[in-house]
Amino acid sequence: MFTNQRFDSREFERLFQQWNRKVYHYAFSKTKSTYIAEETVQRVFIKLWQNITQKNVSSSIDSQVFTITRTTLLDILKEEYRRKHAMERFPQASHAPHGLAELERKETEGKVEELIDQLPHMRKLVFKLSRFEQLNYKEIAERLHISPRTVENHIALALKTLRKSFSNFLILFILLRLL
Repeated sequence: MFTNQRFDSREFERLFQQWNRKVYHYAFSKTKSTYIAEETVQRVFIKLWQNITQKNVSSSIDSQVFTITRTTLLDILKEEYRRKHAMERFPQASHAPHGLAELERKETEGKVEELIDQLPHMRKLVFKLSRFEQLNYKEIAERLHISPRTVENHIALALKTLRKSFSNFLILFILLRLL
């Protein structure tokens, strides 16, 4: 089905329609949690999409869906166990005082500023004019003597870099909080 050179997203949609309820019911039957069942469905099809688009499908789709579902559900259950265990060990973390939340907010803002400062000079300048001085693309282009399209490209690349870097930071931050 997915062995052609070109991947057809309509086929994937059909595959999703065929399997999403089965994956949901399997996860729900094991956990009795709608949240975990929904999360399992979402992660299974993300992984399946990645496998198919990267041509990592070595077995039948049925077998692949079942294997991914089983391992994904186990991963989610481990995450939930660690989260619950951490909350039991550190109950104060779930009722963090306002000062701690403020400290975390400042730390996060500091990290964002650090990530912005790591951008190439022109990209950083364009991004700051857009986000901090609230200038539109045309105003930035006029001020810097560049085209509005160049401004748009700088903003898009800056956001892409920041999203990637910041998501890595957030994952690390969350993992460190769970330990």
